Amino acid sequence: MKYGLSTATVTLVAYTILGYALTVGGEGNVFAVEKSVAMTLPHIIAITNLVTLILLQLGYYSIRRRRVTRHAVFMGSSFVLITLFLILYVFKVATLGPEQYRGPEPIRLYIYLPALIIHLGLSIASVPLVFYNALTGLALRGSAGLSHHRKTGRIAYPAWTLSLALGLIVYVMLRLS
Repeated sequence: MKYGLSTATVTLVAYTILGYALTVGGEGNVFAVEKSVAMTLPHIIAITNLVTLILLQLGYYSIRRRRVTRHAVFMGSSFVLITLFLILYVFKVATLGPEQYRGPEPIRLYIYLPALIIHLGLSIASVPLVFYNALTGLALRGSAGLSHHRKTGRIAYPAWTLSLALGLIVYVMLRLS
């Protein structure tokens, strides 16, 4: 696994930064940003996730049709957007803190929390998978490393897709609560 150490390092750094943001989140304005500006972050993040999800599907569709260059462009764009998402999400959590669902308790227990838990689990699992697959995809210049890229992609793609979709569902549920 040629990119294992890089993947582990980036994953650990990302989770450490996110953990710190979750710890300090909501305790005053960490980044000294206007509250009205900070309040737009959930919407910007949701749009970023939606566009990422669309690009991810286009990338999958492209590789299924053996359009490798298109696949690379769509997946590369997805990776850039998910990186932007992570930065925005850390910024949002550090500034506003985590959001709370305020809707009916049965919906919270049986729909919102299961969706959130699955979303979070898949998100945590997707970070190293997506990063590793991005590295192996960048390194492809012919067939070298293709098998690792394909194998990881077969796990990363559905995990990432479902995580993004559930993240959007959680966003909508939070807005409606």
